[in-house]
Amino acid sequence: MKNRKRRGRGEGSVYQRADGLWIASISLGYDGSGKRQRLVVAGRSKREALETLEQKKHQVNSGAVILDAERISVAAYLARWLETAKERVQPKTHLRYEQLVRLRINPALGSVQLAKLTPLHVEQLFAGLRKAGVSARGCQMAGTMLHTALRDAVRLRLIPNNPAREIAKPKPRKAEVQVWDRGQVLRFLDAARGDRLYALYVLALDTGMRQGELFALRWADFDFGAGAVLVQRSLEEINGRLRVKETKSARGRRRIDLSRFALAALHEHRKRMLADGHAEAPVFCDLEGGWLRKGNVLRRSYWKVIEAANRLDAEQAEKEQRAAKPLPFIRFHDLRHTCATLLLLADENVKVVSERLGHASVQLTLDTYSHVLPSMQARAAAKMDGILAGSAAVG
Repeated sequence: MKNRKRRGRGEGSVYQRADGLWIASISLGYDGSGKRQRLVVAGRSKREALETLEQKKHQVNSGAVILDAERISVAAYLARWLETAKERVQPKTHLRYEQLVRLRINPALGSVQLAKLTPLHVEQLFAGLRKAGVSARGCQMAGTMLHTALRDAVRLRLIPNNPAREIAKPKPRKAEVQVWDRGQVLRFLDAARGDRLYALYVLALDTGMRQGELFALRWADFDFGAGAVLVQRSLEEINGRLRVKETKSARGRRRIDLSRFALAALHEHRKRMLADGHAEAPVFCDLEGGWLRKGNVLRRSYWKVIEAANRLDAEQAEKEQRAAKPLPFIRFHDLRHTCATLLLLADENVKVVSERLGHASVQLTLDTYSHVLPSMQARAAAKMDGILAGSAAVG
């Protein structure tokens, strides 16, 4: 007769069989395919069974051991992989992984046994995504995540090789960078002068900082004596919740020298914040002194400034009897691109621009702003012409 003993909720159960062996078990919930998982271990004593159960449960939760490894489905494996990935990636990245698994990968491959997954399955995944209208970028992201997850499966010896490695991921067309020229920048800033976030736009154009980096700034990050700002954190929004995080790389953490124009705008902004009682608030805050939200900034300020600039130009054009020149509606992030483009066109060293933006490498800067290279090359040729022609004249 089995000697059963009830344990606390979440602790599993333990009992002694007729042959004297102790059996401990616990439910691990449902896997990604909807199958209920249960962990069962045995021990020569009750204590040994419980200790083994706790050890195995920890190994399963950490991903070191996977139940029914030979029969596990892709969906079940990815569900376990997502759990272990929480400790290795940023929350926003994990949310994107979860969405890719749920919306892109599981509908096509979830029911396939992991051990039987082949390159053909992966190829069919991409074909199905393209047929469903998923962009090349969306297909690429799904393929990259699947490749990473399956690489871990190889490392855990669940499969002998990575079937996603042999299939080329779709390559999206390189998005064309949209920027303003100097005249358009000045029109935008003129229209923004009366806006409470005027200094935000000046700093964005002056430094090329990312939007999250700008929103996370504190006054302690500024060294007004040296005329510089230290970028060391970023504000991100995940499912409506705001979170301040450290910069993800050493290059992201950087010191940026500011123009006198930007410093003057910041001094005026600081006076306004003090008058509004926001001395301890973020540098750029909402009306209550809290963190800014990207959507609110776009709707309540940024788009309205562009509209105001276009309205002013239309009125001036009517007086001068000329055609109006609408200011293009570019993304807030494109202010960063505008900063880099204007600096490169002004013959600033590309390494300096790369460091200002916090890029991982100079090559990334060159690849991103390749649209500027033709005019830079033309100016270089003109300079060489002056050098060589001058040399010939001297000779």
